[in-house]
Amino acid sequence: MVKTHLLKLDFNDKDFLHIRDIRKTVFHAELGISESELFDKYDESCNHFLIFDGKNIVGSVRVISIDEKITKIERMAILKNFRTKNHGETCISQLKEYYSTRGFSKIILDSIYSVKGFYQKCGFIEEGMIFQRVGIDHIRMSFTL
Repeated sequence: MVKTHLLKLDFNDKDFLHIRDIRKTVFHAELGISESELFDKYDESCNHFLIFDGKNIVGSVRVISIDEKITKIERMAILKNFRTKNHGETCISQLKEYYSTRGFSKIILDSIYSVKGFYQKCGFIEEGMIFQRVGIDHIRMSFTL
């Protein structure tokens, strides 16, 4: 059984460079998203997590608090060599537990449309219409804690 661990970071942590590398690899090199779109003003104030398998950094995710009850998962990325090993599902499960114990009642996210099945498998449901962001179809999804 694969173990997945999350390490919480902030923008000024020296290990944030790993998050930079992961976003460049997954979002820029693989998906063709402009490097100028990989980081924004929210990076300085939201929670960041590195995803580990016990030995290797396998991915990253950021979480923004929308208000005192709703939080939003963004920029989740698993490196190609570590996909299909349940790190993403375990990460989502751990985030649900983490934010539930902190009083949040709902998690939202904007899934790339082609991977919405992954989030459905994690219990998220579609909300609203398909929309474009960075030239890619997305759909809003939510999970009630």
